[in-house]
Amino acid sequence: MSSIEVIGIALDLSGSMTSILSDVVEETIGLLDKFEPQSVIFCEFSTKFHCETMTLTEAKQKLKAVKAAGSTAMYDGVTTMLRELLPNATEGKNVLAIVVTDGLENASILFDRNDLIEAKTKLRDAAGANSIREICISETATQATTLLHSTPGLRPASSSTATRDRHAIRKAFRTMS
Repeated sequence: MSSIEVIGIALDLSGSMTSILSDVVEETIGLLDKFEPQSVIFCEFSTKFHCETMTLTEAKQKLKAVKAAGSTAMYDGVTTMLRELLPNATEGKNVLAIVVTDGLENASILFDRNDLIEAKTKLRDAAGANSIREICISETATQATTLLHSTPGLRPASSSTATRDRHAIRKAFRTMS
């Protein structure tokens, strides 16, 4: 496996993530430790979103400090992260995008469904079909699968579902690596 130079993380921090956030953070840090990227584009999204590029150490510190509250501006957060990751891929760097959510879009103001699909397509064209990994979490396996299939531009073969159980979340993350 070739080394990943830049990882983009889009993490849903809406209020519904509160009960599972510590498990999600722990597993996300585990992925960062496994891949040891040179840099991380970290994007958190809830009612608003914020993205920034940082070192591996800074990303792990940031993850340990996140709090969940608000709605789900998934289109804004994920599209921005993918667009910031794209120049790295076009420069020939090995990149990986990870998206973690437990809900459907309900708060974006900058981007829409088509923008998200376009950003995913461009990154996959530049970095490969499996360059975007998505984890959809819900109360039941059926609900998680429904969420997975309703996520714009998602490819089930490079994605995972989980219930809100710690072991299911761990398994979903570990199938991503």
